[in-house]
Order: sequence, then structure tokens, then C-alpha cells
Amino acid sequence: MPSVTLVCPREVRTSEEGSMARETALTRWPKIVQSMMGDTEKTLRLELQSELADERGRIQNALRSLKEDILRDRPLRQLSFLFSLMPLQSDGRPDIDNFNTKLASFGRSITWHKCPWLFAECHPYRSALTQISRRSMFLVWQTHDIFARQKLNALVASHAAVEELYERYLSLANSGAFATTTTTTTTTTTEAKQHLFFEMTEVALWSNATDLSLPGSTKLDQISALQGTKAIQAGQARIISNDMAAAWGHLQSSPSKGRPDIVLDNAGFELFTDLVYTLYLLGAGFASTIKLHVKSIPWFVSNVMPHDMDVLLSTLADAAVFPGASARAVAALLRRAYQDGRLTVEEHPFWTTGSDFQEMPISAPDLLESLRASTLVVFKGDLNYRKLVRDSKWPHTTSFKQAIKVLGRTGIKILALRTKKADLCVGLDEQTLGRVEREAPKKAWVRSGKYAVASFSNGLP
Repeated sequence: MPSVTLVCPREVRTSEEGSMARETALTRWPKIVQSMMGDTEKTLRLELQSELADERGRIQNALRSLKEDILRDRPLRQLSFLFSLMPLQSDGRPDIDNFNTKLASFGRSITWHKCPWLFAECHPYRSALTQISRRSMFLVWQTHDIFARQKLNALVASHAAVEELYERYLSLANSGAFATTTTTTTTTTTEAKQHLFFEMTEVALWSNATDLSLPGSTKLDQISALQGTKAIQAGQARIISNDMAAAWGHLQSSPSKGRPDIVLDNAGFELFTDLVYTLYLLGAGFASTIKLHVKSIPWFVSNVMPHDMDVLLSTLADAAVFPGASARAVAALLRRAYQDGRLTVEEHPFWTTGSDFQEMPISAPDLLESLRASTLVVFKGDLNYRKLVRDSKWPHTTSFKQAIKVLGRTGIKILALRTKKADLCVGLDEQTLGRVEREAPKKAWVRSGKYAVASFSNGLP
């Protein structure tokens, strides 16, 4: 029987009534820009000299204009300088052309409330950086993380879950659970290793339930309820498309230690779980080195930037936050892994463009080749998942491999770990789809972060 080529559905748009895209455009984006204004005000007031009042005014006015454009549903591009969000002007970074080319391809009728959701959701972060850096006389704004305070506060609020996880990791490591040789039977050894792989992967998966760019699921007093062993165990039945066994089989069949990659999502507790996951992969013999991919600019509020690594390790070493010796022991293990080259951190401008990942072969062929050399590429979080499947309105029963289209044939071995925070979801069978729609009707199952997927592709045609 000849194979059937699926036509990619239209991408989700902010004009769709009742959609999460619509809600995001109307309410979430203005609030995020307002939080940017709050940070710049505090930074200029507390960290820079008092005579820089003009600097404060220029930056605040630029952000206020961006917020008004969103609230008033102005075009993302039009010819009028007075009311438009013009094509981004160069601020020295290499991704400007990508944004402006895609913006031009949509035509002049695209407005904030009537546009492709994925591109428009990326645009405010890139626009804010451009507006701030071009209106500032000071280089500090070229590298300033406008969301750093929020990320640090969320990490500190997660201290109980962080403590539980590093104690669990050290307990396993000290007991020899990660050892690659043992005197027990081969069957017992394989089963134990598989169980441990599932446990550590589930921890990495469910840590994604907290996301500072999303309202409701990220209040600091709710974070501990989404984290910890009991929450992980209770969540196993809510992994509604689970390919962890296939990922395990792939790693087991790999001929030797290789280099897994992790495309990171959120800082704070999720970053800590991802780093513990790297220690596990190294200790269990699945990796000789691991490459961590981070964002080069402030992105979707809580996404990891290079400096977030140092912030995390410094916070672990702070006895006022983590008084026990275990936190410092794990921090030392991570620093040692960085120093000897087993852990590396890489930025690439493609991660912060408005492009979906199916454009990678054309827009970032160097990145594609690098990922091909990886034994397994773990994509964390909601945005990375949406970019993998092109943010298209696939039926929920479409297979993950079909939805990622060209990426499923490039040789990249993909494991996508994502808690559900947007309407898009693939890989479900009919029975599971019926169950979750009964358990959490009115799209609650795809929006609440309480259900998850672990989707694998072997990269073969």
C-alpha cells in the first residue's frame, strides 16, 4: 500500500474565539510587557545612577508603546510610524532578518489579535530587547535579563522540592544504583535500570509543570504542590502519550556512550531537575558528554539563559537558602562536570527566532548537523513542543512522528517532554482521548499542565 502524505494543517491563530491563543493575545501578553516595565523601573531606580531619568523615560515609553499596540490590536507591521510595530531595526544580533522576513511574508493585514500565534508570541520578547537596547546609551542593557528577579524568586520558592530531589539523587548515587556493572542477574539489572530511567525521566518531565510565562500555574505558593515525589507518582497515569520505553530501548541499543543534548526550557526548579538528569545520564553510562542548549536573550519569561546556570549553582551553595551539605555536594558535582567538559552549554540564534523547528534544515543547517550527531535530543517544555509540530492544528490522534514531518526523517533522535499548557497535542489513541475529555472537559486537559506527553522519534524515514 502506498504511504499517505499528510497535509500540514493551518497553524493556530490568535483570531480563533475560545482558543488559548486568543486568550493569550488579549490578556497574557499585555501583562508580560507590564512586568518588563516593572523590572526596568526597578533596575534603573535601584541599580543605576539617579541622573539617568531620561534613560528610564525612553525605555518605559518604548515598552508602553508595545503594550498599547497589543491591547489595541494594531498591525504587527504597517507603514505609519505613529501607530505601528515596525520591522525590527538592527541591534547587532543576527536574528533580526529572520523576524522581519517572516513578518513581511504575512502581509500588511496581520494584527496582534489576528495572526499566527507562534510567531506573534515570540515577537514581544524580541521586540522588547530591540526597543530597550536601541534606546539605551549603556551596554548593561545589551545583556540585561529583564526576568532575572522572577526566575530567582521562583527558584527560592522551590527549595523544598529541590531539597527532596538532591537528597534522592545522592541516595541513589551513593547506593550504586547508577553503576554500569553489578553482581545481580542480567534480568534484574535491566529491569532496575529501566525503572530508574523512567523515574528520572518523569522527574524531568513533571518539573515542566511550572512556567512563569503562564498565569495560574506559577504562583509561588503553588509551586511545591506541583513538585516532589508524591506529585510525580500521582502523575504517572496522566502521561497520556508515553514513549519512554521506546527512548529507553534506543539508548540501550546504542553501541557506546555518546552525547545526548537537552534543549532546555525553564530556569529555577526545572533547570535543577534537568541538571540532575544530566548527572544521572552520565553516571548511568548513557553519556560521555552532554550539551545543554540555552537561549541567548530573555525569552518567554522563565527560559534558561547562560547566566541562570551560575545563579542556580550559587544559590545551591548559599547556606541561607539550602543549609544542608547535600546541596553543596550536588553543586560541586555539577561544577566539576562543567570544568572537565562533560557538560557544555551552547547558544544558537535559531532558538529565539519566530520560526518553527521544521524550518531548521533551511534556516539553521549547522544546528541540524550538530543535533544529528547526538545520541538523543531531549526537547523540554511547551514552546519547544509547539515548534516541533509547527503549532499546527493536528488531530489529537495524529502520531508524533507524522506531526514533526521533516524532522522525523532527518536522523535526529527526539524525546519531547512536555506538560500540556496549550490546545495543541498529538500522539493519543482514541481510548485515551475519550478518557481525558471526560476527566477534564472543556479543553482543561490540554491547558492545565496536569497532563503530559513523552514523545519519541527515532529520526528514520
